[in-house]
Amino acid sequence: MLDQSISLSRRSLLRKSALVVGIPPMLSLLVACGSSSASTVRTASSSTQGAPQTRSAASSATASRAAASQAPGAAKGQVTWLVPEDPLLSKFSRNGIVPDFKKVQPNVEVQVILPGSTAYGQKLLALVAAGTVPEVYTDWGNTGFWTLVKKNLLTDLTTYFGQAKVDPSYLLSIYRKEYSVDGKLMAVPWNSNPVFLVYNKTMFQKYNVPLPPSDWNDKSWTTDKLLETAKALTHKTGNPATATYGLIMGAGALGSLGWLWNADPFNDKGGPEDSGIYQGKEPAQTYPNRQPIVEAMSWLADLTLKYGVSPTPTDAQALSSQGNPVFSGRVGIVEVAAGWLERQAAVAKPHFEWGIAPFPWGPGKRNTSQREDNAWYLGKGSKNPDAGFQLILFSSRGKGADDLIEYAKDNPPIADTSYFTKWSKGVQSIPGFSMDLKSFQSVFEGGIKLGFGDPTNIIYSPAEFSNAFSQLMAPVWIGKQTAQNALTQVKAKWDGILKSLS
Repeated sequence: MLDQSISLSRRSLLRKSALVVGIPPMLSLLVACGSSSASTVRTASSSTQGAPQTRSAASSATASRAAASQAPGAAKGQVTWLVPEDPLLSKFSRNGIVPDFKKVQPNVEVQVILPGSTAYGQKLLALVAAGTVPEVYTDWGNTGFWTLVKKNLLTDLTTYFGQAKVDPSYLLSIYRKEYSVDGKLMAVPWNSNPVFLVYNKTMFQKYNVPLPPSDWNDKSWTTDKLLETAKALTHKTGNPATATYGLIMGAGALGSLGWLWNADPFNDKGGPEDSGIYQGKEPAQTYPNRQPIVEAMSWLADLTLKYGVSPTPTDAQALSSQGNPVFSGRVGIVEVAAGWLERQAAVAKPHFEWGIAPFPWGPGKRNTSQREDNAWYLGKGSKNPDAGFQLILFSSRGKGADDLIEYAKDNPPIADTSYFTKWSKGVQSIPGFSMDLKSFQSVFEGGIKLGFGDPTNIIYSPAEFSNAFSQLMAPVWIGKQTAQNALTQVKAKWDGILKSLS
């Protein structure tokens, strides 16, 4: 189980808190190190930014081309940019964006700040408290969207887009909706990070097991079918060094695995779309011990304790010497976030064939997985918001989107299909990749369309909820506590947190 040993998202890997609950930290190949640092580069020269166009809808092509035809507005002064302590994002900002941005904004200094050993959220709040609000920052390490909104740290970008004569429809609509409040766009997403399953095709072929589908609408791909597949891939040899396991999944952030059972811990009616807390509302109570969530967490624990298709915590740790345990070549299917693709896989260079598959359909007749998205924000109270907005605009389209692919290995969440094609072709170059491009893109885009935002990246003050869930559920994964009893304790703790926050 993911909860026992590993983190499968690049974002949760690197944030210092490592509290995407249900997905604890694993041995990362890419954990940033070093002390807090900053670099200042003065911009020079001039040119126009590359054109954003569309991803799929012809109706938005005209608006996107109109946006592309607008040269960026003149700006001047200094911009501080708080970038996560991630080696690839550091390269993206310093080696990519800063020198390219100076070609269009010669009178702006960009100071890139890395949090160093300080957690990203703590660094941000420390800068705010000191009266030095960064012009540009992101949601990283328990600095989720509604936390930032309620702390009044965000600037409405609607006016800025209007002044720049840029139509924000160059961004995918699902993300514009996610980062809007009362119809006002409060952020510009820069990372598209759905969660799906990765599988070891070589292992499937070795044991003559049918491959998973690539269609999220294939309702034959259920949690029961997934378990059946995992059993066929599991071969215990009595030696942990040679045994194979069928499946590693996780509880998800705050128990989001329960979405497959059509249940969310913040409402007593249905899935995440019925939880007002994800839209900034304050619930009176929580529901983590709803029967469907109990069933989901019990199912997860049984993967190890009853069926033996998932490794124990100790064995999972041994399988993680290269980071994600799938790289050991001895796990058939592992839940992952898309950020894994061109990052860890490119470093690990898998010695086997692999591909990706959709989440299974659960007993609740749905297959919703979480997305771990990120956005750039314009700091409210910052000294140079005009230049800050120009930096956000540049970083999120055209040459900035190219830089994101080249340096950060991330997929830009924009409408123009050419960027997604460029990114996904880069994935094709990773050793062992064994899917046709169309099928790969179908799985990836299905995860965006059918997924829902990571709860810890949305709700107000997620760290307290995360800590409680992680600590109280830990005994469940090793058979020392029932899911029912643990989730009842989680509810009591969470309801107390709600009272303290009201």
